[in-house]
Amino acid sequence: MKKTALLAFIVTFGMFIQPLSIAAQSDKAPKKFQGFLGSYHPFKGTAFGGNGWTEGELIQNAFDFGENAMVSHATYNGYTFAENVENNCHNWDVNKLYGMLTPPSEHGVINQPADTDVMHPLAGKAPGMIQGAHRFSEMSKTCPQLTGVIIDDFFNDYPKALTADNLHDIKDALLGRRIDTNGNVDRKSPATTPNLKLYIVVYNHQLDRVDDTVLKYVDGVNFWVWKQTENYKNYDSYIDTIRRTFPGKDVISGVYIFNSAQTPPAESIRYILDHAIDQYDKGKINGLLVFSAIWLSRERSTRERWNDLALPEFLGREYYPFLGEGSGRVIDAKTKKPIDRATVSVYRFAAGEPLLVARKFTDANGAFRFGAWVAKKENGRAKFEIKVAGPNGAKGDTSVTLRSGKSVKLPSIGINNGVAAAEKK
Repeated sequence: MKKTALLAFIVTFGMFIQPLSIAAQSDKAPKKFQGFLGSYHPFKGTAFGGNGWTEGELIQNAFDFGENAMVSHATYNGYTFAENVENNCHNWDVNKLYGMLTPPSEHGVINQPADTDVMHPLAGKAPGMIQGAHRFSEMSKTCPQLTGVIIDDFFNDYPKALTADNLHDIKDALLGRRIDTNGNVDRKSPATTPNLKLYIVVYNHQLDRVDDTVLKYVDGVNFWVWKQTENYKNYDSYIDTIRRTFPGKDVISGVYIFNSAQTPPAESIRYILDHAIDQYDKGKINGLLVFSAIWLSRERSTRERWNDLALPEFLGREYYPFLGEGSGRVIDAKTKKPIDRATVSVYRFAAGEPLLVARKFTDANGAFRFGAWVAKKENGRAKFEIKVAGPNGAKGDTSVTLRSGKSVKLPSIGINNGVAAAEKK
């Protein structure tokens, strides 16, 4: 009788404490590292809490976005242009950053000669696309995270309001060719920022509009599912079509939290997030942007919507556990002194192709840090190539293997007359 009673007590007690244990686990968020998830427009707002997230934390810090897209406007979503630059390039130190240009259909203009201040876009008038491309080109010289520029709603204007000749000028301005005070681009001048890429926004109903001019000047696509509520389950087939239509081009995906046409259901948002994670894992897309951070905030959304989206739980299960982090230092191979403002570029390989993960400066101590997607499996491992360029032009490379959920410290990278070697610990 005593053994039976004891057994009954253990079973009953176990049934009682099991929900508490599960609840305790659900309140513990996985460790976050920067990855390929970012926001299309940062917002100076805060997130709801839950599942280990802190109530009232800045949206950027809550999600630890690794990639963001900021527009060439004087102010947007509570941040000035200069604040967005300082945050993304320094305070947040994101992996990658995209500039954004607004076309005529979005109240922009092709050429705005009065828009001359690089760090302060013209206020009160339509921003210039050529001047914006020049702005981001100049900005990239002190912010290596700036990877390229996205033209919003491209096919709403091309080829009539935004001509092939306009596209050529915008691309050359982005590459750092000279422009004069009237916005004329000197196409024969040297390209000072040749690594920057030009992306265009493309929707699922525009996949047949590409032509040879677009393929010539455009380096990548920022793809969005229009009428996401009805079409989200076609996401994978859309990505396959994009890759056939834009062969060899980068693909940055997007997902709507809200847009002017509809409020997509949570199911569609989690579906695209889930499938985009899978597509990134396979190397078919190069990043994922959320539209937009403002619709994730306590200031513009509701707790009911936040709970319905359940992004802390979803990302805590499908995204954050499969990220890893690497950190290291760049030093002079002879003097062992740290090298400030060395450029560190990190690449992953998918289907044999190198894909940029992060590009950053080292700090005054020669230190750098980056987060990256490792693998869609527990205890996954992935190798990353790291290329270093010193301020004086010296170059070198090394590699690191990251593990999901772990931070890895690299041996110091010594640069000596163009040769990089891992310093023995």
